Amino acid sequence: MQIVLPPPAGFIPLALPLAEHNATNAYATALSGVNHLLPGVKVALYMLYENISDHTMITGRRLFANEQSQIHFVNVSEWMTTYKPTHLETTDRTVFYRLAIPTLFARFPRIIYVDDDIFFKACPSLLYYSVPRTAQIGATRDLLLIPAQTSGFHIPEVIAGGAQLIDYHRGALGVLKSDDYFQDGILIFNTLTINSSQAEECGQLCNTLFWMNEQDILNRVFYSHVHFIHQNWNVCCGPGCAEASQLLPTSWKNIYDEGLVNPFAVHFTGSPKPWNGWNGPYAEQFRQLFDNVSKVAL
Repeated sequence: MQIVLPPPAGFIPLALPLAEHNATNAYATALSGVNHLLPGVKVALYMLYENISDHTMITGRRLFANEQSQIHFVNVSEWMTTYKPTHLETTDRTVFYRLAIPTLFARFPRIIYVDDDIFFKACPSLLYYSVPRTAQIGATRDLLLIPAQTSGFHIPEVIAGGAQLIDYHRGALGVLKSDDYFQDGILIFNTLTINSSQAEECGQLCNTLFWMNEQDILNRVFYSHVHFIHQNWNVCCGPGCAEASQLLPTSWKNIYDEGLVNPFAVHFTGSPKPWNGWNGPYAEQFRQLFDNVSKVAL
């Protein structure tokens, strides 16, 4: 299976999912990171894809082949064919691409992964260096899921018998403390610390039914090996987020509100997104980047 070589010294590696249907917003996410680079910082983008057009690749090179950034296209088709993710009825194939990172980027000391609906407000290098070498994964807690632990929320009956969330976390994932269940929209992989059996488990679990798909898989594999980065690196905004935050315990609510005021990175969760109708915090700023990418793609 393909093993990707690390970028030249001085480049921060950043991986994103790429498909024809998400290319414009994925490139807008990458552009937000490039636009916030500190002086002297460079970024190497690794776009994870299965099938994309030459036009989409050309657009990426127009945007990011310059002194500040470089772009690489990493085909994950072999990994996807090997592990055959199933239960795709409610999700997109691209969500599983991040699970290939421990295998494909095994020679990297470290790499950032971000979803295609992220808006950087700070330099990605600050994120890159936010995790100690002893941790395997850097991530933020899934704050807005915390109220569901004590509200009597049951996951769907087809999954683990419809258990309460806290019991599902313990029984199916081995997440003994639900407060430490992490969100996977922004991740730092310390790939050199991840062993081959963990990388293999990320793939093997792709055809097991989980409630939160790849996020549950990552929590199952890396729980107790995660370093929690500053919550402002993954401030969730989108339909229902403001309402969900009202149910948070006071201490967590204060953290969420602080993140909205001073985010390092905004995560547009849920649907619709800023580029197809949602208007909320930072949506207009992201749409400007989306429009910039669209003009380059013409």
